[in-house]
Amino acid sequence: MQLGTTVSVDDDFARFGNKSYAINKINSVEVRSRRPFGQGTMFVLGLLGVILVASAAGQLPNNPGGAVLTLMFAAFLGFLAYRSWLKSKTIEYQLFLMTSSSEAQAFVTRDRNEVQALRDRIESAMARKPGAA
Repeated sequence: MQLGTTVSVDDDFARFGNKSYAINKINSVEVRSRRPFGQGTMFVLGLLGVILVASAAGQLPNNPGGAVLTLMFAAFLGFLAYRSWLKSKTIEYQLFLMTSSSEAQAFVTRDRNEVQALRDRIESAMARKPGAA
């Protein structure tokens, strides 16, 4: 389920957009976290920036204008590496519902409190349902 989809939970169903799960068919609820953006881009950009800084230092005595241009490009790569680092800190929380036949990712958010509140609502509905697994 994508971010921003309508969710509702009552004593009979947990609804996630167009998909519904019967509360009495849900065996367990699990919240997982993941980082959707890796850190590889940050390391590559940072390494290129460091190489360019070293190159600029070597150019400085013979070509000061080229060294300044190289340092400006290195600073730009450093900025991109920083933005990539910020993006790599993003955490997505995924709510999984397990039934006897399968496991389904029902909900994704970047708000830990939202996914925990949803988990609590589903578990409360499961506890109220007689015969729930």
